[in-house]
Amino acid sequence: MKKFKILPLALILLLAVSLLPVSALAVTEPSVAAQAAILVDADSGEVYFEKNADSSIQPASTTKMMTALLAVEAVERGEIALSDMVTASGDVSYNLQEDSTDAAPRIQYGETLSVEDLLYLAMLASANEACNMLAEYISGSVSAFVDAMNARAEELGCTGTHFVNCNGLEEEGHYSTARDFSLIACEAVNHKLFTTVSGTLYRTVAATNVSESRALTNTNALLDPESEYYYEPAYGIKTGFFENAGYCLVSAAEKNGMNVVCVLMGGRDVGDQFSDTVTLYSWLFDNYESREILSSTENILTAPVEMGNMETVGVRAENGVSVILPKDFDLSRIGYEYTMYYEQRGEETLHAPVNAGEVLGELTVVELDENQQTVQTFGTSRLVAASTVEMSRKEYLETQFMELLEEPMIHKILLILGIIFVVYLLLVFIYTIQRLRHVHSLRKAKRARAKHQTAEDALWLSIPEEPEEDPDIEYFQRREEARRLEEASREPEPEEEPEPAPRPVLREVPRVKPTETAKEAPRKAPAPAPVEKPRRKNPEELHKEVFDDDFFDSFFQH
Repeated sequence: MKKFKILPLALILLLAVSLLPVSALAVTEPSVAAQAAILVDADSGEVYFEKNADSSIQPASTTKMMTALLAVEAVERGEIALSDMVTASGDVSYNLQEDSTDAAPRIQYGETLSVEDLLYLAMLASANEACNMLAEYISGSVSAFVDAMNARAEELGCTGTHFVNCNGLEEEGHYSTARDFSLIACEAVNHKLFTTVSGTLYRTVAATNVSESRALTNTNALLDPESEYYYEPAYGIKTGFFENAGYCLVSAAEKNGMNVVCVLMGGRDVGDQFSDTVTLYSWLFDNYESREILSSTENILTAPVEMGNMETVGVRAENGVSVILPKDFDLSRIGYEYTMYYEQRGEETLHAPVNAGEVLGELTVVELDENQQTVQTFGTSRLVAASTVEMSRKEYLETQFMELLEEPMIHKILLILGIIFVVYLLLVFIYTIQRLRHVHSLRKAKRARAKHQTAEDALWLSIPEEPEEDPDIEYFQRREEARRLEEASREPEPEEEPEPAPRPVLREVPRVKPTETAKEAPRKAPAPAPVEKPRRKNPEELHKEVFDDDFFDSFFQH
């Protein structure tokens, strides 16, 4: 629970005054003649005045307030209807004396009246037999209805109340307190039907099967403009009297935004119940005022938001809180105690999207002392978002990614990948070292091979080259050799006298290159092929032979 003050203390003098109880800040409390009295706020239950509020007293006919409340609640629940007709049974006069009625005329056995008429008869004319008829119609019997009255009183927090009948006639064991009746009255004024009935000054009940019409007048003089006790802000509730109980009055009044309930019991004179009530109302309205201590339109604080298009969102009260305070009350004593739901869940921020009006927490308005400790509680309200915060896609993705990284499984996967990567780097390092060593050895071999090649080239260059043979000369040589072989194989013929031949004329014949036909003539066996001279390899061929790295490249790829 967090606390903070609304306004700082302005002056030391004001601080000293603010530390006094609320009652000390107001004017002197009034004096009343009633034996017991209490003045409370109908909405908050705040007590502004009390006198013997917990003393046990006889409530007299103000008991009918509880009877009417149960009847109204039964109507609201749909168990009965105002138009329902009720016929008086033999119990209509249960625990009644001959003169204990103001129905004028008295309700008779067998008379039929509506639930609505019975309510007005009970609250305005204080007709005891009307209460018995309602009790029997709602619960089946008067005793069962009385049990329901006691149960409802306990639900409302009454601790000093016990009912024996439903009309308030004097009977042993029938008692209550001013404080308990203020609790019942505060609940009753929250029901519109109840305030309508109890605040009516005049009512006419139509004639029935037994009686003529009845003209009813409310016994609460505070509602009668012609009465000396008329009080305009008053709007209910019920009077009561018998000798031992004295004059009793439970009333309600509303003025300047203040809705209050006043209970007086045991008045000594018929006028005491009304005059004391007016005195208390006047004192309250003159010295107190309704002040808004929590606004529903202003932001109280801001809350951080993740993944949103805004980093924070304003937080305001869903409903304002107004209380009745002395007019000189120091507002610096008012503080807030609030709880944010996301903090209760152990989270540090809200998460977008956040909709305007979304409930984010709770807040209590309290009075604080000089040590910032709670003195009293004024009211509570839920805390809601003042505006809408849309989700930011970028922020959402970043947050989701960071949350993903925090997953234990992701940690394991990243660890395995890290190990694999380290092993990979180690293999690359080993490969690089081996490759460097291999390249170094290749370069060394290259230098040795180059040196050897240089020596070999020098050796071959020292051998003289054979002259190239002329193909024409070779042709004629082979032809001449063939001719000689042919002449040697021929037998000799007898010699004859040669006839003298004419002297040949000499002429110059151009030398003709042998034709293809001539070339195709029989030849000698081919001469042995000349020894081929080793060819000197160029640097690119040497580099290819020396730097054959297919094995290492394949190893690296695998």
